[in-house]
Amino acid sequence: MVARFVDSNIFVYVIMNDPAYAKKSVAILTRFEDGEEMGWTSTLALSQVFAHLRRRKKYHEIDIFYEYLEGSALSITDTTRSDFDHAREMKHELNLPWSMWDDLVLVSQMERLKVTEIYSNDSDFDMLKGLKKIF
Repeated sequence: MVARFVDSNIFVYVIMNDPAYAKKSVAILTRFEDGEEMGWTSTLALSQVFAHLRRRKKYHEIDIFYEYLEGSALSITDTTRSDFDHAREMKHELNLPWSMWDDLVLVSQMERLKVTEIYSNDSDFDMLKGLKKIF
């Protein structure tokens, strides 16, 4: 079974009922809930979702998202110091901008988990070799 990582924007599209991307994002999350794929996300990606909702004062949606996570089939990996260390190394080795910091931390987590595919609509991931972005 293939394992894939879920970026924060997939969750945000669903929660915010994005007119362009919500339907596609629901279909992605449904694959995990139906057992078709093994899914990962991380404490960093989830924190990004919570921060997005808080900034937009979507407090009720924070509770809904939290409840979704409690019953979700997704596995959640912790964000570690080694993820930060590896992200910093990649940033310098590839001469990438600091604006990609969170993405590089997610890629570090993916490498640690041996996951090479990510569900995301973030074009920054297109800049990284060995990673397949799916959307």
